[in-house]
Amino acid sequence: MKRFKSTLLVLLLFFCCSLLSGCFEFIENINLKSNGSGSIKATLNLSKSSTKVASLLKLKSINGIQIPSKEKIQKETEDMVQILKKTNGISQVQYNLDFKNYIATVSCNFTSIKTLNAFTQALGTHFKSTMGNNNSYDYNAKTGVFTRSYKHSPSMSKAYEKIAEKDRKYFDEAYYTQIIRFDNTIKSQKHPSAKISNSSKSILLQLKAKDLANGKSSLGNTITLNVK
Repeated sequence: MKRFKSTLLVLLLFFCCSLLSGCFEFIENINLKSNGSGSIKATLNLSKSSTKVASLLKLKSINGIQIPSKEKIQKETEDMVQILKKTNGISQVQYNLDFKNYIATVSCNFTSIKTLNAFTQALGTHFKSTMGNNNSYDYNAKTGVFTRSYKHSPSMSKAYEKIAEKDRKYFDEAYYTQIIRFDNTIKSQKHPSAKISNSSKSILLQLKAKDLANGKSSLGNTITLNVK
């Protein structure tokens, strides 16, 4: 999900700092079982820009972008955890906010793809975000087809455009990475940038953050598994 951008939404509280610090990586790990249940873990790693992020967090805003305080990030994380715990089908909720290295992680288990989408919708409503409408998953256990639908949000382009031209070069070192692991082997997939592992049981997608921000890249994909 995204968002657990996806898929877990609270990590986007760091997004303002990410836009301004340039060097960061958002990693989404999904483990999907053949029955449609699984787990997801999202990590936002700003450690390479920790000094700059520490300075940014001392400010209220910069270039018209509001900078969340550590207290704000902590509170929103706790609010998100409570939403997760109250969502049917979501369990084993864990999170960690490392303000020394500026690494944030959120993870949980889900009983079905439907549950994962319901969670995304719930977070989108709570944080007044369109994330739930722009990102969703589907999985058919009988046919072995896993689909991620994704629609670029104009708000991302607007946020990117607020960054000074001279600072956009730092986005060359900022990436979104998604790793999905399956019980069954992968028969085919449709994303031009995704790579299937040697074991054929996992797939890696790594995209530049700037290409996602300006809509040049998409997270959408259809993966077909070999069904036993």
